[in-house]
Amino acid sequence: MASTRPPIARLLLTGMAALCSSSIGHAQGGSDAGLATPPAAATGDRGAVPPVDLREDYADHFLHYEPLMGRPKPARASAPVLVVSPARSEPPRSPASGASRVDIQWLQTNYPLLQEQALNDPSPVNARALAYVQRIILDKASRYANAMHDAVMADPLINENSRVPYASMGATAVRNADLQAQATAVRELARMGGLLVFVDSECRFCKAQLPILDYLHHEYGIEYLLVSIDGGTLPGSKTHAIRDTGVFAKLGLKITPSTVFVPKPSPYQGSDPNTYLIVSQGFYAADDMVKQISFAGYQKHLLAAATMRDLAVWDQGILETSDLATLELDPSKPETIPQQIEPLLMKRY
Repeated sequence: MASTRPPIARLLLTGMAALCSSSIGHAQGGSDAGLATPPAAATGDRGAVPPVDLREDYADHFLHYEPLMGRPKPARASAPVLVVSPARSEPPRSPASGASRVDIQWLQTNYPLLQEQALNDPSPVNARALAYVQRIILDKASRYANAMHDAVMADPLINENSRVPYASMGATAVRNADLQAQATAVRELARMGGLLVFVDSECRFCKAQLPILDYLHHEYGIEYLLVSIDGGTLPGSKTHAIRDTGVFAKLGLKITPSTVFVPKPSPYQGSDPNTYLIVSQGFYAADDMVKQISFAGYQKHLLAAATMRDLAVWDQGILETSDLATLELDPSKPETIPQQIEPLLMKRY
């Protein structure tokens, strides 16, 4: 059979075969006996390409500098054959015979069976039976929804509108109270500490943070100190920055600018007695910085009791984990459940 390879590809493979034969000859006899002149070169016929007994693996080993020395080609591992057994067909299920009380358990058990029965045999009798049972389910759901609505509307402790009003005016009032509490918290914290702001000279957001810090200083009176982690100054900044002495790494901060609140800062030699509260990492706008600073004081209970309460306005009426830690209820006596939970909820209003 004539070769189907293009002439150039056959010439390249012919040259590879000759070089492989040369390598094999040197390896076996140490002489030039393995060097063979192709018949076309010997006869001077430059146009004819002689047939070459060439296997594909010779070229592959030549390219990887590993001439094939009669090594058998490794057999390919056969892929496991997945045998899929045919699924067993089960007979259609039918509802159990005998009448019983129609409760939730009855519906959970028999409605799927009636549905399967109607799908397998969509006769008028089966479809009508399924539709009537479905009507029972919808009526029970409607009665349940109405009962829950009446119970919630009659008891302010379980009415979410009493906790946070749905109306836009009421929600706005709660939001404004939260914002005022945040501003009060920052002013309280400004009287007991200040901010360390870690920057580096190549940080593009560090310079953008400076006007925000100046605004916080003039609006709330909170002081700040720039700390340069690379010892450089921010381009165009008139604010002096001190060099970081390892606090950035000690606090586990990762990016700049990073803002840290230090309550009641004190100089030290040796061990550091100061407390560092991480406020933010990265650039923050003014309102977000106010929120973050107030939240840091809230977490560490550094604020007045009234401010702490106002900051928790969104948590009004929500039970704490400690409230539920020792709570025990008897589901067989549903009338006792509200009596036990009401005192816990009242403490959160």
